[in-house]
Amino acid sequence: MLARAAREPVGVRRHGKLVAALVPADWVARLAVTDERRAAREVQKAVEARRLAAHQRIGIELLCAAPSQQARMLQAARREVDRWESESLCSRDYIDRWRGWLALPPRKLVKLMCSDAEGWGAAMRQNSPLTAQAASE
Repeated sequence: MLARAAREPVGVRRHGKLVAALVPADWVARLAVTDERRAAREVQKAVEARRLAAHQRIGIELLCAAPSQQARMLQAARREVDRWESESLCSRDYIDRWRGWLALPPRKLVKLMCSDAEGWGAAMRQNSPLTAQAASE
C-alpha cells in the first residue's frame, strides 16, 4: 500500500466507507505551496483594499476642500514626486504618470486614483505621493 501511495493516492476503507487517503509526499508539498500562494494573494487583496479606501478618503477630502486647500494638497504631492525623482526613489513610470495625474483637475485626479486606471490603479496607489502627505499630517 505504501509503495502504491508513493505513486498515486490510495483510499483506505473501513466497512466499505472511505475513511482516509494516503497521497504521495510531493502532493502534500504542492498543496502547501498552493495554500501559501492563496494566502499571499488574500493578504495582497486586503492590502490593496486598504490602499483604495485610503485614496477614497483622500479623494473625498480633496473634493470637499476649499480651492486654496486643494492647491496646497496637490502642491505637497507634487513636491513628493519631485523628491522621488531627485533621490531616485521611484520608477520613471510612476513619476511621469503621477505628474500627469497631479496636473489634472481634482475631479479627474480622484476618479483616476480610485479606479483601475487602465490597469495602473493598484500600482499607482502603492506608490502614491498623496498617502505620504496624509501620513505626515
